Amino acid sequence: MRRVLVKSFALAICSTLFTLPYFHYLIFVVPDGGGFPKVLNPWGLLFTELFLLFILCLLSAIVGFSFSKRFELPGFGDPRYFIPSIPLLLVLGIAMMALSYFLFDRYFFEISPISYPKEVLYLISLPFKGAFSEEIILRLCLVTLSVGFLKSKGAGVVLVSTLASLFTIKYFHFFGIEFGLNYLFITQVLLSFSANLFLGYIFITRGLLYSMSLKFLFGIKYVIVSWAMG
Repeated sequence: MRRVLVKSFALAICSTLFTLPYFHYLIFVVPDGGGFPKVLNPWGLLFTELFLLFILCLLSAIVGFSFSKRFELPGFGDPRYFIPSIPLLLVLGIAMMALSYFLFDRYFFEISPISYPKEVLYLISLPFKGAFSEEIILRLCLVTLSVGFLKSKGAGVVLVSTLASLFTIKYFHFFGIEFGLNYLFITQVLLSFSANLFLGYIFITRGLLYSMSLKFLFGIKYVIVSWAMG
């Protein structure tokens, strides 16, 4: 239990620090540039959001590490086999970036350039934010719990992939983007579901370290698109 708490605390701290620029952008920059109402106490909201995220990631990591062995999941994964897997992860990450760009991002940039800001700190932290916060919550916690609840690894991954796809719709609503049932909406939902399905498969077969690394590589897409098309 001590090892679980130490690992969970370290992951929660990293997740909170890497997500700080993202929350700062949403609270301070987006209202000024997109016509959204300003928050009366932005700094209070920022620290509240960071505190809640820390607690959420801490509890998610504790749950994931505590139940992974019971449900026959690799948990964090074995670091000894990670380095030989790097070339394959690089190929997979580049393929995911290219597919997402050609099918979605080059069109979505024209509609919502605010989704691809050029703030250096934001861009640097974004891949880390996705690798830590999203993977801890979605894969380590929710996939683990779903596998235990459904008694099936595959069904658990599919369930969480579906939920993650719905989260992307809420992201569009936050920025005031209404697609309807058109190409961009359908493509984004399918890409989100497919990416989360693949990340879930990586998690249940290799562990969190591997899904985090692949998510980090995929997150570099936003850096490339922001500077190439901005």
